[in-house]
Amino acid sequence: MKKRIISLIMTGVLGASLITGCGNASTSTPAATTEQNTNTEAAPAATETAPAAAETELGEVSISFYTTETGKDDMYQDLIADFESKNPGITVEYIAAGDDQLQQWMALYASNEGPTVSLMDPINIWENQERMRPLSGEAMLDNITESSLSTMTFNGTVYAVPMSAAGIGILYNKAVCDAAVGGDFDPSTIKTRSDLKDLFDKIEATGVSATCITGVNWSLGAHYLCQSYGEAIGDTKARVDYVNSIISGETKEIDNDVFNGFMDTLDMMAQYNYNKNDPLVGDVNLDAMALAEGKCGTWFMGDWAWTYMAELVEDGAEFGLMPVPHSDDANDVTNQYLPTSFAKGYCVDASQNTEEQQLAGLKFIEYISSDSYSQEVQAKRLGQALPFKNCTATIESPLGNSTAKYIAEGRTVDFYGTPSLCPSDIWYECGAYMCEYLTGACDRKTLADKIDAYWGNQDKREY
Repeated sequence: MKKRIISLIMTGVLGASLITGCGNASTSTPAATTEQNTNTEAAPAATETAPAAAETELGEVSISFYTTETGKDDMYQDLIADFESKNPGITVEYIAAGDDQLQQWMALYASNEGPTVSLMDPINIWENQERMRPLSGEAMLDNITESSLSTMTFNGTVYAVPMSAAGIGILYNKAVCDAAVGGDFDPSTIKTRSDLKDLFDKIEATGVSATCITGVNWSLGAHYLCQSYGEAIGDTKARVDYVNSIISGETKEIDNDVFNGFMDTLDMMAQYNYNKNDPLVGDVNLDAMALAEGKCGTWFMGDWAWTYMAELVEDGAEFGLMPVPHSDDANDVTNQYLPTSFAKGYCVDASQNTEEQQLAGLKFIEYISSDSYSQEVQAKRLGQALPFKNCTATIESPLGNSTAKYIAEGRTVDFYGTPSLCPSDIWYECGAYMCEYLTGACDRKTLADKIDAYWGNQDKREY
């Protein structure tokens, strides 16, 4: 059957919260290829049971697949063609998302055409979990690294399979850093804010800008700010308790050492910013070029940035990723462990798809996560680590490999902890405040007060 791509352009449909900046910026996320992170909480065991897709023979069935992973249409069409060749009788209609990804997804549901399988941000799955089929008792879950499931687990039940794991932090051009330190730069030597400042001073001494900050709301509001709600606060319960204390007015951001620590580091980085003359220029492609060409030595971003850099770097050039230190405590492992986000997951609709379609959807997810050809294609085209235990695919992106190395060494921290922790519009609202702060348009107390007010309008968060 000839495939058709459906592009949805619909307006005036169900209101829905905005999707995170990661999705709109095509920020794919990588996942573990080897051992699991021992510092991330494992997903609780599911208590319900559901038929395993692999155990049921299906007849002729048509399903649909909706993805918010933009720019990967060719990849998914190739995977669908291979899946159909290996699963005669199942046909998959591919639905490509446009700019208004979440709104388009909800438009499908408003038309009673909810996709069989969707690739969505965990917060969106959590907000719509009543529509979704619990992935309890599915054999394919045995092939998923345990801690990568924590963000996809609500009240003890898994609702999605993660696509990949994204490392978030400071990208570095190794040649620039080698020249700065006069030898072989080792990112593990950066254990404190002072260590990072010392590296920056050495880079600047070579005539190169030390770092680069992309002044956009999704990077500052989601990726930078949300580190301050991460593992430096404590385990998932401690993080949720902290956020709830801000919501209730019992706690103020300005009084929190972790928040102030990350803001101190941002202040320091801003002094060395490649874009300091125009902090809100906000051009990811220009910043990627600056790092690739050695105009700056480091860049706050994530390993998805290889999408922008791959065609710019010279053969043999080396790049890596390291965490953002938030304090001068060399014994604080959260200064040295890489924040890792499982930013998208595959879920199955149970509200508008038949049981047979749901089982076919489970087969499709099992293929995506377990099939060797599928893994090879994803590793090559996503350029990121994959959270599948049987995966031996080669990651061509040095940034993806850097994240995979942190995961293999057990030196990662869970970025969010629970999908309900940070609301889906935090990048948009608080990102605007962070941009103001970066330009000096407001002081830290004003920034903290605005963030407090944002949280004050939220409902209490759940574990």
